[in-house]
Amino acid sequence: MARQCGGGEKEEEIVCLDESFFINDNYELTKFTFGSQILELYCLQSASTDFDLTGQLVWPGAMLLNEYLSKNVGLLKGCSVIELGSGVGITGILCSRFCREVWLTDHNNEVLKILEKNIELHHPSSDEHSCRAELVSEKLEWGNSDQINQILRRHPGGFDLILGADIYILISIRFQQSSVPLLFDTVKQLLQVKGKDCCKFILAYVSRAKIMDSLVINEAIRHGMQIHEIPETRSIVGNLEGAIFEVTL
Repeated sequence: MARQCGGGEKEEEIVCLDESFFINDNYELTKFTFGSQILELYCLQSASTDFDLTGQLVWPGAMLLNEYLSKNVGLLKGCSVIELGSGVGITGILCSRFCREVWLTDHNNEVLKILEKNIELHHPSSDEHSCRAELVSEKLEWGNSDQINQILRRHPGGFDLILGADIYILISIRFQQSSVPLLFDTVKQLLQVKGKDCCKFILAYVSRAKIMDSLVINEAIRHGMQIHEIPETRSIVGNLEGAIFEVTL
């Protein structure tokens, strides 16, 4: 809602907008097809006014990652998976048809609402296509050790697979820095639970700026991780070039 700020009649009226002004929750039930898998979930059809609510729609990287996973379901069968920056949950929900359990995380409370709505939509009792994997949603701000430890207390054995799609593009206006270092801080903490060669991070990367291309690779290396592009995954998504990367200790 809008409200007036200021005092007397002679003062110029200034309209102050609450945060609700920026929130668009006109979600539409939308169908997506990946190989033989058909998903329906609620999402926006265009980006929110607020940059921090980008998780309300499906990004090209998620389409790229889901296409890759639908062709390589052997990676998922019987696995425990955690997804970073799940948004509306399109990747995690696809994984739930093959995995043992899937944890979907996001840092934004508004995005978590639609994520939880989509999880409920795909509950085994309401989704005839659903595998019986457990789906869990959890708040996770990258680099927040308390939140990471809270997840690991509930899942002490760690995860077999970490997933992310188009999750490196945000720049923090407040701190004038990229979220990429915090992303790889989080990835490293999660990889270390299982140890070397027992867990990997699969990242769907869509190139939007050359500076970001090098930043993602350099941050992985700076954190002591190996990163390589998976062969034959580079393709055009919309009008952008993307590829799938694998990151390990």
